[in-house]
Amino acid sequence: MPLSKEEQKEKQKISQKKWRDANKDKLKEYRDTNKDKIRERQKISQKKYRDANKDKLKEYRDKSKDYWLEYYEKNKEKLKGRNKEYQKTEAGKKAHFISSWKNDSKIKFKDREEVEFYYNLYINTHKCTWCDIDFKDSRDRCLDHCHLCSLPRAIICRQCNFKDEVPCVSCLL
Repeated sequence: MPLSKEEQKEKQKISQKKWRDANKDKLKEYRDTNKDKIRERQKISQKKYRDANKDKLKEYRDKSKDYWLEYYEKNKEKLKGRNKEYQKTEAGKKAHFISSWKNDSKIKFKDREEVEFYYNLYINTHKCTWCDIDFKDSRDRCLDHCHLCSLPRAIICRQCNFKDEVPCVSCLL
């Protein structure tokens, strides 16, 4: 007796899962050696999907936007209270510093590890790197950066930060 379409699909899924489980190392090796090719294929398929479903996606975005605007209006006070509480936590303070470095100062970081490195340096530095004066509080500290290439350099005091107009070594070369 022939299998129904659902039974065939289920049988095929099981077979594919067994194959993937048996060939995990081969699949990992393939993914590692073909990352760029796989990423490119994903971009193409995403673009095709977006192009084919423009109206559907626009409708979804509009509904989502309306939903969140309505939610915000209903819960404005609650959300403001949560935001104030979050800003008092270590994670909130960290997020604030990092976003101000990226958005207000336009500092460019290479990757997340560099962001983490400079944040930890910022938190654990208690003297100006240039003039060696002790910081009285966290408002005295600044993450110095080159104003030409926007790369971070050191943790310095406000006075040194106002004086700073010197480009970094890589900009001078």
